[in-house]
Amino acid sequence: MPPFQPRLPTHSEIINFLETFLPPQVGSFDVPFLYHTPRHPSYNPARSLVSRIVFSITPTAGVYTALNHNATQRPVVCFLHRPWALDRRSVKHGSLILASHQSFDAHLTVGWNVELARRLGANVDFALCIQGYKDNSDRKIGLVAKLATPRLLSSLAEMIRTEFAGAGELFAHFAPSEAAVADAEVGVLAIMNAFHPEEVERVLATAQLAGWIDHLNDGRRVLYLTGAARQYGLDAAAKVNMPTVCVGHRACEEWGMRHLAQETRVRWPELEVVEVLEEEEPPKPRPDRKEQLQTATKTEEGNKKDVGKQIPGGA
Repeated sequence: MPPFQPRLPTHSEIINFLETFLPPQVGSFDVPFLYHTPRHPSYNPARSLVSRIVFSITPTAGVYTALNHNATQRPVVCFLHRPWALDRRSVKHGSLILASHQSFDAHLTVGWNVELARRLGANVDFALCIQGYKDNSDRKIGLVAKLATPRLLSSLAEMIRTEFAGAGELFAHFAPSEAAVADAEVGVLAIMNAFHPEEVERVLATAQLAGWIDHLNDGRRVLYLTGAARQYGLDAAAKVNMPTVCVGHRACEEWGMRHLAQETRVRWPELEVVEVLEEEEPPKPRPDRKEQLQTATKTEEGNKKDVGKQIPGGA
C-alpha cells in the first residue's frame, strides 16, 4: 500500500467546513460570508487549493502581511469577524476573504456557545437557550446549563480565565471575604451575550423552571458569564446574589478566532494556519472645518511671503 499523502483543501472545502460553525442567524442581517472572491473567469472554488489560511478579527496591517507573504505561491484564504475596513486593493489577486459578524457573535463568543459550555463542565445535552433580543425574537443570546458536577466558584472562575487567555474579572456580590468566594459552590452556568437586568431575570427564571434552583431571588448557585461589565447588569446580579465573570468584548472575539483556527489545524494538519490577533489601529481624527481653514490661510500667507522674497523690491 502506498504511503498516505497529505492533501491540501480546496476553497469549497474550507467554505463548507467553516460554515458548520457559523449557522445563519434567523431574522438578522449579516455580512456576506463570501466577502471577497476571486474575479477571474477561470476561478473554480472546487479546484482552487489552499496552502495558508489567516484568521483575524479585523483587517489589520498584519493581515495584509500574511495575505501577501512572498513565500506563499498560492493565493491565501482569510476569515474576518469585522471585515468592513478591508482594503480590497491591498489583497493579493486570487485571494478569498470569508466573513461572519452576527453568527460569529452568537455561536463563538459568549452566547449560544455550546463548545465553551462543554469545556467549562456543563451538561450541554440539556442546555436551554435564551432567545430573543430587542426587535428580533429569533436571536440566540445565550444558554443556561447545569454543570455535570458542581464546582467551587474560585475553581470555575479560574477555568474561565484559562479559556480566555487570562481575561475574566469575578464579581462575587454575596461574598464578604476571599474565603467565602473559595468555598462558594456553583451548579448552573449561564453564558450570555447581553447583560441587562432583563437578561439576569431571564436566566434565573430559566434555571428555576428547569428545577436547578429553588427561588428566583437567589442566584448564588448560578454563574453569569458575559463580555463587557455593565453597571446596570452588575447591580441586577448583586440584588439576587449572582456571581458574575466579565471577560471583556475583545477576549470573547479572540476565543472564537482561536477556536476556529485550532479546529482547522486538526482537520487539515498540512495546512498553514495563521492567527493575527493584533489590536486595530485607531483611525486618525479628522481636523474640523475651522482648523482646516486656519491651516490653509497660514499656508497661503507663507507662500506670498516666499514669492515676495524672490521678486526684486518685494517685501
